[in-house]
Amino acid sequence: MLDSQMNSKGFTFLEMLLAMLLFAMVGLASVAVLTSVTNSDEASQRALQQLQQLQRAMLLLERDFMQISARYVRIEGDPPRQERLVGEKYFLDSTDHGVTFTQQGWRNPGMILPRSEVQAIAYRLEEGQLQRLFTLYVDAVNNTEPHIQPLLDGVEVFELSYLLNEKWEERWQHQFFPQAVKVRLVQQDIGEVERIFMLPNALWRKEQP
Repeated sequence: MLDSQMNSKGFTFLEMLLAMLLFAMVGLASVAVLTSVTNSDEASQRALQQLQQLQRAMLLLERDFMQISARYVRIEGDPPRQERLVGEKYFLDSTDHGVTFTQQGWRNPGMILPRSEVQAIAYRLEEGQLQRLFTLYVDAVNNTEPHIQPLLDGVEVFELSYLLNEKWEERWQHQFFPQAVKVRLVQQDIGEVERIFMLPNALWRKEQP
């Protein structure tokens, strides 16, 4: 009588299998939820990083255009050109638009650093990467390789247009400055971004005919 009561209080083999199956299903569900949360977090981190890179690239473009210099540009060490800003499609081996000019926001107090205070810079698109190029000296000699600063990857379109008398031009090789520069950029994950950068009034108003 006592033995039969003790046996009736135990678990059968089928009950054990069902319990193990339930635990396995709960474990699999927990792993799936954890994996989904981890993947979502990684995607959010990637998106945040891309957004930060885009913001940084736009801030650099804005700073450079706002500090643009009236000095004439040199290209690959050639004599100074008559233009102070040069931009067009496939310029500087870009797979889309490219532009070059000088900017004067590169401070060097007392000239203690081995570089000038005016910086020759350029922007171009190469193999899907938006790049900022610069040299330590504006009047660089021939065959001087510029420093390449990667800004943003996965870029499909990098278009520049220049405002002159209320019309946008796709190519700029005038001796005076445009009133503004419009940048249209398409990045794989972020999509299309368009910004207009106004140039200092004192420059384009003085030079424009």
